[in-house]
Amino acid sequence: MDLKQARRMFLEALRTERHRAENTLLAYGRDLDQFFCYLGDGNLSNCPPVTEMGVQEIRGFVAYLMEQRVSARSVNRKLSALRGFFEYLFQHGMIAADPTQAVDSVKQIKRLPVFLDEERANRLVESPSTNPAREEVLQIRDAAMFEVLYASGMRVSSLVGLNVEDYFPAERSFQIRAKGGRQQTVPVGEPACEAVDRYLARRPELLGKQHGDEDPAVRHALFLNRSGGRITARGVQLRVRRYVLFLGLGKVTPHTFRHSCATHLLDHGADLRFVQELLGHASLSTTQIYTHVTLSRIQEVYRNNHPRSEEK
Repeated sequence: MDLKQARRMFLEALRTERHRAENTLLAYGRDLDQFFCYLGDGNLSNCPPVTEMGVQEIRGFVAYLMEQRVSARSVNRKLSALRGFFEYLFQHGMIAADPTQAVDSVKQIKRLPVFLDEERANRLVESPSTNPAREEVLQIRDAAMFEVLYASGMRVSSLVGLNVEDYFPAERSFQIRAKGGRQQTVPVGEPACEAVDRYLARRPELLGKQHGDEDPAVRHALFLNRSGGRITARGVQLRVRRYVLFLGLGKVTPHTFRHSCATHLLDHGADLRFVQELLGHASLSTTQIYTHVTLSRIQEVYRNNHPRSEEK
């Protein structure tokens, strides 16, 4: 089996069968190419055929990455790409065995997610209404995006993929395309609905600017950029950065809304299973990291306030 052909078939299967996002496909492609270059001493043409790639080659690649001081998280991501690739080859009879089955993931330190406390989260969500440096229609759009991100905990990729018909104001919910292409219904509160309704009333001002309404992909997009096209994840990131700088909040990204949403729900007594369902986590263990965040805050408050929390 030609290496380039195997790579192309695998990535195409991810696109068509598993509905992986384009960014995921690009990342997997880069990770595979790095592995192939490693085996070929920097030259893809020197890379051995896939039938000769075994456990030792993969472990050697992991060791090489660790020597280069690549983070454990990045190493495991690259291993994930290799596991998917070799599993695909094995399932389709292109190799006799899957060598990644005998390769363990690299142990990594669990980092607590970065989140905003409720006061700062509210300041950020409300900042588009108070920042005079933006055009009014863009302020209204930004306010709607921030409200939806914080209220639902959805990923920014889901936000920018929303169409107008995905919004159900009567049910106070959105139908989103979650990770892996899965359809999911997420609830939002009244403030988010009010913000989206205000934006929808002004959305035609953006729609007709450049692209017009003849393009179906644009015509149905919920959140538009200043040129009238569908806003991108990068566009949302830049909007967040502007308001964060305006408020002096430090390092905050669109994903911080997701972490803040989950943490604040648990702080107010939400069930862990509900938060798992809301965030679309396949495993409860992924959601449990937010309980560590909540516990650490409880311990901090205890230490700072209980008269016998520590020896005097």
